[in-house]
Amino acid sequence: MIGKQVKGRGFRGLLNYLFDKEGAQLIGGNMVGENPRELAAEFRFLKALNPRVERVVYHASLSVPAREKLDNEKWIAIAQDYLNGMGFNDNQYVIVRHVDRSHDHIHIVASRIKLTGECVHDGWDYRRSEQLIRQLERDYQLEAAHSSWEKDRRSPTTGEWRQRQRTGEDSVREKLQNYIDEAATDCPTMPQLINRLKNEGIDVRVGYTHTGNHGISYQLDGIAISGTHLGREYTFPGLQKYKGVNYCSGHDRAIQRGSDRLPADVEEVQLKRTRIVAQIVSNYLHHIGENEHQSKQYTAGWDEDELVLVRNSDSRQLMRAIYKDNSWQAVERGRLTEADIQFFQRWQQLLIEAQETEQLQRERKQEQRGFQLEP
Repeated sequence: MIGKQVKGRGFRGLLNYLFDKEGAQLIGGNMVGENPRELAAEFRFLKALNPRVERVVYHASLSVPAREKLDNEKWIAIAQDYLNGMGFNDNQYVIVRHVDRSHDHIHIVASRIKLTGECVHDGWDYRRSEQLIRQLERDYQLEAAHSSWEKDRRSPTTGEWRQRQRTGEDSVREKLQNYIDEAATDCPTMPQLINRLKNEGIDVRVGYTHTGNHGISYQLDGIAISGTHLGREYTFPGLQKYKGVNYCSGHDRAIQRGSDRLPADVEEVQLKRTRIVAQIVSNYLHHIGENEHQSKQYTAGWDEDELVLVRNSDSRQLMRAIYKDNSWQAVERGRLTEADIQFFQRWQQLLIEAQETEQLQRERKQEQRGFQLEP
């Protein structure tokens, strides 16, 4: 069984995404509501018991291999054991089953605020989750399944676990792994990958090892790490084998130019991207007269006075912004990529064309009414 977990701020966008999937089924939980609006209201009510907690949302997904199918009763039992093992024994939660992929899986949405007002401790939660999942495989006689993250991506060290426990932040190594994963999703060429990472503030260097083969290293926040120390899928040959990055000798000159580029100022880049996307999304929500909207790729909506954008494929929050002092400002550091910007700029153009068409239709109707009123 493979498990993933994410902590976030707003329940409504996540619940909309989970319930809107074709075939989604609410199979368990301890709450009264039956739809995203009702459940989000219940979650917000308990959130008031401890307003100091910012990341109140706990989202876990559990999946088994494609050849293994479980009934609802077994999934509910597994989810409850998982929640209890992670410390959620006195918390609101719901279990949603999805059938949109080949492998059987569920999503658990829980509040990190207990009914007593305490917050569930999240120290070492990734390691605890991995150990708990191995135990659940034994308890429920499930086929052992290790994720590609466990096989090809180096696990956090003890020091990195302690850093996350102390600060709540991923280590530089984990951040680099996540950035590279995102930049390589569409199987780019090696020069494209390098330039994408440079645009995210990551200094990528490609050279030659003592054996004459290509080597690659990455630097973020002043810390340089080789591809080998990130994991075998982040080495120069690993990027090609495991992530589908395209390379041929004809790319060498472009790779050298990319390596020589200075990385962008990531804070400045993300602020600029946030302002572009927030304005487009805000205009669109105003145009359709809704507080939230879900497309095939993204879910956007208001969480009180903050505008939130989530990528549907992995439920990752890309943007949280607030309009203040006549401009959009990032509440949290964004994760918007160049591909996101291009998508929303195309979306803006479609919105402008739709508005122009609507205006033209209104003018024609007015002309027709005026013609009919003439004697």
